[in-house]
Parts: sequence; C-alpha cells; structure tokens
Amino acid sequence: MYKVFLVDDEELVIKSLIKSVNWGHYGFEVVGYALSGNDAFEAIGHVKPSIVFTDIRMPGMSGLELIKNLKDAGDSALHIVISGYAEFAFAQKAMNYGAFGYCLKPFDEAEISAFLIKAKAILEKREPSDRIELIDLLEEDDERSGRALEQALQSAGIDIGSEQGLGIAVSIGPSKLRLDDWRSCIIVRMGFAKYAYLLRMGDLRRLLTGLQESDLEGIKGLGYGEAIHRVDRIRDAVHVAEILAYRYFTTGDRVSAQTEEDQERTYAIKKLEEALNREDGGLIHKWFDELGSLFASGQLNIKHALIVYHLVHSFCYRHEEEVYEDFVYSFDRLARLYGTVRDMMQELKGMLEEKLAGAQERVVSKAQNRTFKPIIHYINEHYREDISIPAMSRMFNINANYMSQLFKKEAGMTFTEYVTSLRLEHACKLLTATDDPINEIAERSGYDDYFYFSRIFKKIKGITPSAYRTGR
Repeated sequence: MYKVFLVDDEELVIKSLIKSVNWGHYGFEVVGYALSGNDAFEAIGHVKPSIVFTDIRMPGMSGLELIKNLKDAGDSALHIVISGYAEFAFAQKAMNYGAFGYCLKPFDEAEISAFLIKAKAILEKREPSDRIELIDLLEEDDERSGRALEQALQSAGIDIGSEQGLGIAVSIGPSKLRLDDWRSCIIVRMGFAKYAYLLRMGDLRRLLTGLQESDLEGIKGLGYGEAIHRVDRIRDAVHVAEILAYRYFTTGDRVSAQTEEDQERTYAIKKLEEALNREDGGLIHKWFDELGSLFASGQLNIKHALIVYHLVHSFCYRHEEEVYEDFVYSFDRLARLYGTVRDMMQELKGMLEEKLAGAQERVVSKAQNRTFKPIIHYINEHYREDISIPAMSRMFNINANYMSQLFKKEAGMTFTEYVTSLRLEHACKLLTATDDPINEIAERSGYDDYFYFSRIFKKIKGITPSAYRTGR
C-alpha cells in the first residue's frame, strides 16, 4: 500500500476525507494527518508518504508554502491541493508549485479516486528498476541469471543458503501486501494485478502470522510454499505459490499454503480424456461430474482447470477441418473469463451436451472476402485488447469455427499467429524506442501474463525481450 498524509486546519474536514474514500481499494492507506502546515512539514519528513492532500488556506504555513518547502527539501511525494475556494488563480498557482492535482470541498469520491488511480500509475513507474527487471531473472534458466538473482537476494539481505532459507509468496489482485517496514524483501510485479514476494522464510512466517483481514484488502488470493535453499528452485517455487494463490478461483480460499495434500490428482482427468477419445457420452458425463466434485473439494487447482478447459474445447471441435482456437493461454485469462471454476464447469458441460447431441452449426455467409474485411480491420485496430475467436464470432455473428477456417484461408495463417505477429511487432517497437519496464510493454502489447509474453517472444524472435532491447 502507498502512504497518504492529510493536512487541513479543520479536523472534521480530515475525518470526512478519510471516510469518503475507500483508500485500500486503490492501493493506498492514510498513515497520518496534521492540523497545520508547520506540523505537516515535520511529520512528512518522518513518515515519508507517497501522496499528500493539503488545504490551501491555513494559519501559519499555507498549503502552497508547504508544497514549495517540501519540494525544496527534496521530498518526492505527489501533492493534491484541496480547497473550498473555486478560484482559478489558486489552482494555477498550485500547479506552478508542482501540485499533482486540485479538488474542491465538499469532496467528490469519483474525483479523488481518479487522482488516486493516476497517482498509483506514476508511483509504480518510480519503483526501483532492479526490482522490475528481476522478473527476467526469474524467467531465464541459465547460470548467468542464477548468479545475478543470488546477488540481488544478497543485496536485499537474504541468504538463500541459510538454515531458514528463502520464502516465496504470490498475491493476485490490484493491491500489494504491506511490506514497507520489511527491508529484507524483494517485490516483483509479475503481470497485471499479480506480485511475487521473496523474503527470508522466518520473516514470511511472521508476516503471515500477523496477517489481518484488512491487510488483504485489494487482494483476491495469496499463496505461499515451503522454504527453498537453491537459486535454481526459485522459478518453480514462484509457480507453486501462484497456483496456490489462485485457489480463490477453485475453492474461494484467500490464503493458501503448500501442504502434502497438494499432490496432483490427475486420475479423473486421464479418465475424462479417455472417454472423450472414445466419444463415450456416459463416461464423459461420469468423469466430468467427478472432476466437478474434485474442484469443489479443493483437490484440483487452476492448472488442472486449464487442462480440462482445453480437453473439452479440443473434443468439441476435433472433427472440424480447422481446430478451434480458444486463445486462453494463462491462469489470469481463465480466472478473468469465468470468475470461478464452477462457472467454467457449467459452460463446458453445456458445450459437451451440445456436442454429444449433435447440434447443427449455424448457417454462415459464403461471401468470404466481403465477410473477412471488417474482421481483419477490427483486429488491426484492437489487437492489444483482450480479443478472441469466441468474442469476435459473437460480434460479427459468425460461427467460431467457420471464422477460424476463414481466417486461415484469407490471411494464410491462424488467428493466433496473426494476432501474435501484430503484438510482437508492437512490443519490438516499444523495446527499442522507450525505456519502459518490460512487464509494462508486455501489458501494452496485449499480454497480461509476463511469463507467457517472454516465452512467446523468445520462441518467435529467438531471444528474450531484454536481450532484444540490449542487442545481445
């Protein structure tokens, strides 16, 4: 959470501001307030907030003077001026002093939340680049990356070879864990609303022991595994913690630890696959329902959910001339697409029933070129968004499988290949033309999952995104 400090000579105004905004929802927390500019200047030097809300007119040091003095003292907080005076001169002067924003009393939550969203984006870009680039070290699997990762841990005061070892946790959600007071900790932004935490195992246990419900505000799921003592096991440990964090999707649990019960139970999945291969409707329903029970009891995780998803989709389109392209490549996408595993299983069951009943495909237009032009135009404009064959088939009122065939015939490549080529071309331009963090470039190119972006980039380009940027 980012720290917020409030300044106003009327305490009722401060209390009103605290209550009028759901600070935690946007990744902020109010850590203190002052009733004068002089008191605020001293307090801000101690608590070092990320954002300061200050009134303009106060006895002694005014809000504008406070901003100027803080800037002169080297303070890097963002400043938002609040006032009951709707005068352009005040707003203009506040901006000249370096204020981030200007809002009026009485407070409007929508206006303040808009400032908070913009402020959070700026603050995240300010985070040390070495923490952001660690995501590359987690993805790479070579001796050089291992040494660099071990050095980063040592710099943070973490000895992975010690008796207690390294603890790893992953959170899913727009907010991060409150770790401002934990110096021996590395935070890695893994993608959209996903963070990994690397810290000493003893510290992780103490953190989890004192975890309160309020600490999880803005976090859907938190997973953590057992202590590890070797650098080459970090990547797998992060993956385990990520799967555990997604238990909110399968069982509704917000905090999940690795236990002996986490051994994979793939028997039912194998039986479903065999039934699908034999097209045995009775067995398909039997094992599909069994899987539903296993998900409900927490014995299967989101990795298994993704496997089941692809098995069912492959079966429903296996006899088609062109294989159906589902374009669901990550846990993030699956969880966003359905919300819960129960919703996913209900939709898949409907697909199976339709397939087994021999449902007829919809009649589609034969005018392929005329049909294809608006489709390709739309993709060229929206390839960085969350687009897929199913969504576009609904948009253009065309059968999904027919659209896939049409794309292959007209474009000479599959839908996935075409969208991937557009996204990677855009990513390459950003890598060479900007200094933006690579995980942000991944998101701006249409990939919510950084690790998937890195893998697909390396597969197509032959090198990692970071190597492409540096010319290695």
